[in-house]
Amino acid sequence: MQRHYWKEWSAHLERPMEALAYGHGGAPVLVFPTSRGRFFQWEDFHMIEALREPLERGWLQLFCVDGIDNETWYNFELPISQVLAQHERYERYLLDEFLPLLRRHNHNPFLIATGTSFGAFQAANFAARHPGRVNRVVAMSGDFDVSKNLDDSYDPPAYFFNPIAYLAGVQPGPYLDQLRQVEFRLAVGAHDFCLPPTQRLASLLAHLQVPYRLDIWDAAYIHDWPTWRTMVNHLL
Repeated sequence: MQRHYWKEWSAHLERPMEALAYGHGGAPVLVFPTSRGRFFQWEDFHMIEALREPLERGWLQLFCVDGIDNETWYNFELPISQVLAQHERYERYLLDEFLPLLRRHNHNPFLIATGTSFGAFQAANFAARHPGRVNRVVAMSGDFDVSKNLDDSYDPPAYFFNPIAYLAGVQPGPYLDQLRQVEFRLAVGAHDFCLPPTQRLASLLAHLQVPYRLDIWDAAYIHDWPTWRTMVNHLL
């Protein structure tokens, strides 16, 4: 299996940003780490090994980005305005710098965004805020209501960063037309604390007539990496 590491300067974040890519072709997959996770997390927790066959056969190519949660969602000392401003810079890094880098390595137009736990929120939120850039979301055990990270605020501007909030307010128009081109695949265990927000997201997508699939796995599949190593092959 091909493995490629790179470190590139980000003008938006004013620092070098690291990433790892696995595989040689197929649909590109933008992988977000969990809370406070790093770009090498999926390798450390054997998610790459779980996907060895589709990677070696050239069906998928994973692009694992770095996270900055310690400066955004998980820095509870910062004012909410700074959290949101820094997260917006991170999104600009992804849109203007990382995705063009990904495209230089992989020209397949079908982009999948994925993650587990908080990475599932990142994947779904990125796709929902920029639906023209993502074709499919694979979100495993995600908490899609981040009001607790925003001082329980649903008011602007926090509203526009919380998918449980802003998707409830979507009206017919160009944004919804684009969102309906994205397929959401959601999976969660029956006893996972992320079950209620996952069901809430599925309900919002159903109301908006956005293509989605909701898989509720049995109680044995807890909120942990062994669960996600099993789920990922069924969802990607």
